[in-house]
Amino acid sequence: MAPNPMPAPPQDDVTRLVRSVGKFLLRNSSEGTFDLHTVLQRIGSTYGCRVEAMVNMEGLSYVITYPDLQQRTGVLHAQPSLERLDLVSEFKALNGRILGGELSAAEAVAAMDGLEESRPPYTWWMRFLGVVLFAVGFSPSMQANWHEVGMTVVLGGVMAAVYLLGERTKMIRTMLPLLASSAVALVGFGVLDIAHAHGGPVLVMVPALFVMIPGDFLCAAAAEISVGQFTVGTIRLVQSTFILMQLAGGVLLGAALSGAGLASLLDSSTVNDMPWVITAIAWIPFTIGMALTFCARLRDVGWLMLGVYVAWGVQLVTTWSFGEVAGTFAAATALTLLGVLIGSSPRRPPSLVIILGGVFVLTVGSMALRGITTLAGGHLLESFGDLATFVKVASALSFGLIVGTSIGMSILRALRPQVAQAVAAER
Repeated sequence: MAPNPMPAPPQDDVTRLVRSVGKFLLRNSSEGTFDLHTVLQRIGSTYGCRVEAMVNMEGLSYVITYPDLQQRTGVLHAQPSLERLDLVSEFKALNGRILGGELSAAEAVAAMDGLEESRPPYTWWMRFLGVVLFAVGFSPSMQANWHEVGMTVVLGGVMAAVYLLGERTKMIRTMLPLLASSAVALVGFGVLDIAHAHGGPVLVMVPALFVMIPGDFLCAAAAEISVGQFTVGTIRLVQSTFILMQLAGGVLLGAALSGAGLASLLDSSTVNDMPWVITAIAWIPFTIGMALTFCARLRDVGWLMLGVYVAWGVQLVTTWSFGEVAGTFAAATALTLLGVLIGSSPRRPPSLVIILGGVFVLTVGSMALRGITTLAGGHLLESFGDLATFVKVASALSFGLIVGTSIGMSILRALRPQVAQAVAAER
């Protein structure tokens, strides 16, 4: 006679809620895991439990201590991504209701399940258009001429097709950066003859590749390391480097297969003959494209655009006076301060949504990509310039994000201590 199976341990609602929220926050932690532990602690304390968590980039282990001193432990895994900004905004409202005592643990679990199962706000063809607009809006900041914009429309369409296919096909998702950059490079070299384009082929391809360049990952990694989260930051830095290597490898593969050769990857002189006002207006389709690509709520688009123009404007003015590094630091500080203060209102989107567009504007991943591809093309001295600039600007951006957050939280603590605690919990 077979022995009776062991009964399954009871799954209480607090445990289910901690697991659901923990997995959700891990999956949406592309911009850092700074306060994930705090969020879980505050949710646990709402229901009379103590929650401790050890967080790394793609997983966490937790211990829940109940009022009767019994404990439950577990481990969660989730791959960080940046696909559904609408869920990040909706979670802020849900978290406020949980911390406000409006929901029982069971009701909170049901609300989290509904959040996870919700449909994206935009159809596939709207997101396809979003990737193209995202690339086209960014292209004038790389090289302000109509030829660049025209080629970006074509290459952005190629990227959109591969990007959306990769989201739906698990088999190619891991190698998506390599496949996407290879496709963009093959079309660029073979159809558009970008080997002879102004600015060089990499500069022409960067706007189309921008949706996959891990600039935000690199900045989050540097910021995490700077505040002592060495394990998380190092893992994120390694992953960002791997993504960059895949993107660079796809560009090299496309250059080789098309016959253009690696020597064609050297930058050439740029042509900037587009009116300045067009460059300024281009951030509007950039923001709309970002909202469609990453599924931001329609009512949050204005806040995304505010972050974009604050970052761009502060960087532009400060760079004219003090140089690129100072401009990036000032812009990152102003952007993060704005996000913390505006995001403190329960009626506004979370600070992540407000600052994300500006972080993309200031992102440094394109410099690293250009440096890697130029180095692979055999242009040693030229590559050092891009890589050195990348290190300096990445450091300025990371420290700006930290300083802006510190100043913003200090202001909130001085003016509204309870609001400061709530903001810290949602970040």
